[in-house]
Amino acid sequence: MGFGGINTHVVLDEPATRRRAPGRGRGAALAHSLQDAELLLLDAESPRELRARITEVADFVEQVSYGQVSDLAATLQRELRGLPHRAAVIVSSPEDAERRLRHLAGLLETGESEHTAADGRSHLGKATGRGRIGFLFPGQGSGQGTGGGALRRRFPEAAEVFDRAGLPTSGDMVATDVAQPRIATGSAAGLRVLDSLRLEASVAVGHSLGELSALHWAGAIDEKTLLEAARVRGRAMAEHADCGTMASPAAAPERAEQLIEGLPVVIAGYNGPEQTVVAGPVDAIEEVQRRAGRAELGCTRLAVSHAFHSPL
Repeated sequence: MGFGGINTHVVLDEPATRRRAPGRGRGAALAHSLQDAELLLLDAESPRELRARITEVADFVEQVSYGQVSDLAATLQRELRGLPHRAAVIVSSPEDAERRLRHLAGLLETGESEHTAADGRSHLGKATGRGRIGFLFPGQGSGQGTGGGALRRRFPEAAEVFDRAGLPTSGDMVATDVAQPRIATGSAAGLRVLDSLRLEASVAVGHSLGELSALHWAGAIDEKTLLEAARVRGRAMAEHADCGTMASPAAAPERAEQLIEGLPVVIAGYNGPEQTVVAGPVDAIEEVQRRAGRAELGCTRLAVSHAFHSPL
């Protein structure tokens, strides 16, 4: 019955599905691009509480899909409370997340509250004050290709650096005349991205070639000079240095000296209290690896084309 006694008819129908307009701008582009890894962060008042929290997340991550790992990372970040005992893992899949989290939980159960994995993708620690950021730039032996990966896909700043560098897309990526400009380009691209995100460091250092990237960060040389210096340096080493290789025993320098005794091998770098780098002829480095194996010590062969930082 219509108003005033006049009959009327109204046709009711379901409204057309309203589609959310696609997001615009950089945020949407980042959200829809491929993600190679996620950072999971947790904190707690005590090691015991942190272990319980890590175990809880490890149990949950078994149920999530690959695409939900980014949602989990965002949720955990929002739940941080600034508590002193902290854990962090960089993960590439739900399975990877579960494995790394359970490893940290196991360490806490044994009473170990400070730990950094050899690959840098897992960390336990206690905050004792306001932290500072430092950049460590890699030298040769780092990375695998010239494509730029997710960094190039997600950030136009990084893509611009790689586009200008004109790196080869095939061939021997370990050869020093390719590796040096490849690694320097990656460092320059990473700096561009960090700058766009307003992440600033208090100090920067570099492993060998990485010193050039640290100088660029400090403003001593510009980006163009960095990339050109890496190209010239790589070409000169390829033309004038003898071949060889390098390895990194998981041992203190004194123990490394024992491993290389009687061999034409030298200590090329002191990376840490339990990580030393050695360099020499290929057959001699292989013998160092065998000796390390017999001593039940880890010894990683570096992906390099020469015995850098040695008489070769």
